[in-house]
Amino acid sequence: MGRGRRMVPTRWSITACDTAIADHMLCKVRQNSLIDSYQVREFSSLHNHFAVLLMPTGWQYEWIEAFLQVMGNEEQVFSDWEGHAKKREYSPVGGCYYSCKMAVLEALAREGRQAGAIVLREARKGYVPLGVFNVRENVRQAMQQTPRVFEGMGEALSYIQTKMTLPMDRFIGESTLLEECRRERQATLSMYW
Repeated sequence: MGRGRRMVPTRWSITACDTAIADHMLCKVRQNSLIDSYQVREFSSLHNHFAVLLMPTGWQYEWIEAFLQVMGNEEQVFSDWEGHAKKREYSPVGGCYYSCKMAVLEALAREGRQAGAIVLREARKGYVPLGVFNVRENVRQAMQQTPRVFEGMGEALSYIQTKMTLPMDRFIGESTLLEECRRERQATLSMYW
């Protein structure tokens, strides 16, 4: 096997490909100019709703997913994130983290723009697990939609709340980047704190 190549189990091969493509796209995206507003792009299918919040910041990324009454009365929320530096360890939320990241970076590279991204996914009653390709393709669809444009993050989150079942406070409570934005006063989120 050549240098820099690794063998991975078949079940990890999709994640390995998504990661390699995302790393390549990220190099391009970092050279692009920032978007100038907050944008929300969304898509729903197969009892899932995806909301992609793009922020006028350098690349940073967070994946937050909620499973609501998928197997009973449960309400589970998971998240992982990366700042401006590359993530070093494997994400505890699994391959969806990488599939989503790749789909967002692919669209930003195509558009010649750079942004920070927080992606919220809500899987609702009736959801059937279909694998990471389902996340990648749904986020790709979301990124192809005409963005809704907002002046501030508070407005964008208020809009997203109208599309979600779970209260936005639950997503914010699991989020690292939203908390950082609040602390750094990059955005006004007074309606949520």
